[in-house]
Parts: sequence; C-alpha cells; structure tokens
Amino acid sequence: MKSCSIGALYLLVSLLGMGCGKETYPVDFVARVGSSVLTPEDVRRSLQDQTAFVDSADAASQIIERWVTNELLFQEALSQGLKSDEQVQRLLADNERSVLISALVNKMTTEDLEGGPDDDAIRTYYEQNRDQLALREPYVQVRHLAFSSPDSAAIFRKSVSDMGLGDLGRAQFSRLASVYGEDGPNPDTYYPQSQLFSTIPGLVEAVSTMRPGETLPVVNDSGRYHVIQLVRRLEIGTVPAMELIIDDLRAKVSIQLRKQLYARQVQQLRTRAQSRDELEIK
Repeated sequence: MKSCSIGALYLLVSLLGMGCGKETYPVDFVARVGSSVLTPEDVRRSLQDQTAFVDSADAASQIIERWVTNELLFQEALSQGLKSDEQVQRLLADNERSVLISALVNKMTTEDLEGGPDDDAIRTYYEQNRDQLALREPYVQVRHLAFSSPDSAAIFRKSVSDMGLGDLGRAQFSRLASVYGEDGPNPDTYYPQSQLFSTIPGLVEAVSTMRPGETLPVVNDSGRYHVIQLVRRLEIGTVPAMELIIDDLRAKVSIQLRKQLYARQVQQLRTRAQSRDELEIK
C-alpha cells in the first residue's frame, strides 16, 4: 500500500466497487462499509492535517484503515442497540451540550475580532503593563553561522569581526550569509540567552560574558564549526521596546479582548433571562 499513489489507490477501490448493481454509491469512493462511504475528498481533507514529512500514500492508507475500523465499530454498536442505552444517551446529550457551548463561545469571542487588536489597543496594553513585561532573564541578539569546514569558519569569523553593529554591518552580514547559504538565528531577533545555544556544551556561559561587538573563537561542536558575534544584550529587568515583542503583545491583547467579550455577552444573556423571568438561583 505504501508504494501506491493516492490516485492509484482511489482508482483501484473504485474499480472494485463497480458493477455490483445493488445500490448506487459515489463512483470514486475509496472505501465502503455497508451504506457508508469514504470519498477521495474526505481523505484529502484529512490529509491537510498531516505533516508535510509523511509520505502521502502511506498517510492516505492510514486514514482509510482508521475510517474502516471506526465505521465497522460504529455500525456494530448500532446493531447491538447501544444507541438506546441510558448511559450512552446521557453521554451523547452531554457531548452535544459541550460541542454547542464551545461553538457559541468561539463565535462570541471571535466575530468582533477578525482583524485582531488595533495598534492603539496594543500600545495601551504595553503602557499599562510595563512592569509585567520586564525581562526575567537576559535576551541576546547574535550573528551566528555554522560550517562543516574549519577554514571556511575562520575566514567568515574574520569578516564578521570587522563588521560594525549598525545598518551597514547588518547588510554586510546578510549578504555574506546568503553567499555561504548557512542557516542560523535571525540576527534581527532577540532570543533568551539560556535557550539559544543550550545544546552546545559551555556556549551559554561563553555568550553570557561577551560584550556587544565581540566575536567568539570558532566553536567546534561535533564537526560543526560555529561563528558567533554578540550584537546586543537586554539585561534582566529591561522592558523591551514595543516593536520587539509586538507579536507577543498582540496575542496577549487578543486573549484579554476575548475574555472581555465573553464576560460582556454572558452578562447580556443573564440580563435577558432575568427580564423574562427565566433565571432563578436559590
């Protein structure tokens, strides 16, 4: 099954299903259990949630097998009359309530926030919560590339050491990085100092003693040669500029606004129910 393409899989199952003459089903269904069918569109929708690194034919096979198993179990449960069981009925009712409540809460807290919080709301939150936004650990901005050749790393280190920390140096580093084609942290982004190089022994400590503009000697870690220059450090207690944490601020403000919308709309429901004499708490 792994070696089959999704298209071939669909065709094979479709051909097997043709010519029965007993009941009409979608021509291109990929699996059938009784009168229930799984279509290629159903599989495609499920595949959209799969990781890009999973072989698509293999993933499709798993989706089909899972659907067949679940449908066999579902139909057997119906045939045994479990849908009429009192406990099952109670669980179904509870699940229906939960799904409907969840859908309503999602609708209530998102329909007025489609564009996200505006700049004024974000700035207001930033100004009102500066104390809570102060850093609890140092954050650093670094220029970093890794190489498989120590000679290439040494040459690159010399070039980086001669660069300034301003716009010209940033442009020079970007050009060189694109030439070497090596990946590294975004040099325009701040990262927690304790996490940035935590997988390389001793490197967190080395970075913690660096001064802005300083470049470490080439670091050899398991055959990879790292060139690291500190651009800036934000110490503990620093309140970052709003632009540096704008995405985090936007997420926090969105959560705050959703909570406010939820509380306001629930209060409206309470008021409406009380006005109709439909709410009584003893």
